[in-house]
Amino acid sequence: MSGETDWMSLTEWVIALRDLHKQAQLGKLPPDELRRYHEERDTLAKAILAAQRLRASPGARGRQALRVARELNVELTVDGRKTQTRTLDLGAGGFAVMLAAPPRTGALVEFTLELEGERKISGKARVLSLQRKGKPYRVAFRFEPLEAEEREDLNTTIFDIALEGVMPKGK
Repeated sequence: MSGETDWMSLTEWVIALRDLHKQAQLGKLPPDELRRYHEERDTLAKAILAAQRLRASPGARGRQALRVARELNVELTVDGRKTQTRTLDLGAGGFAVMLAAPPRTGALVEFTLELEGERKISGKARVLSLQRKGKPYRVAFRFEPLEAEEREDLNTTIFDIALEGVMPKGK
């Protein structure tokens, strides 16, 4: 039966990938398995990103990186003033929040983002865009280069969230 999709094997693949993901988080994968895990993770991320692009408005510039909706605590420091807020969404390239008084586009801010699992990443982010949403503004930030370990923690969190949406945890 050529051309037919074997959905059971897709389910099994996601289950196996979820197990690999857990093992990677625990640091229990040998180098060859870790490499395979990263390849498989990238494959699923690309598939989810392709699906996100299909939902985009016609003519809209599609996302270049996987983005997930999740509220996480973030502290922003703008011109020496600290603000506590929560993310609307998060991706490898940055995050978005709602702010009553946003910094100007292009401004560089400091951030500390609380990832899931009690991990935190800190660094600098640049204001990429502002969108007025009533009184508050939706403010999108682009990360300035992150340290390798922080980038991996971020990608792991994004993948945790993405995996939640692929298949119920009970499977």
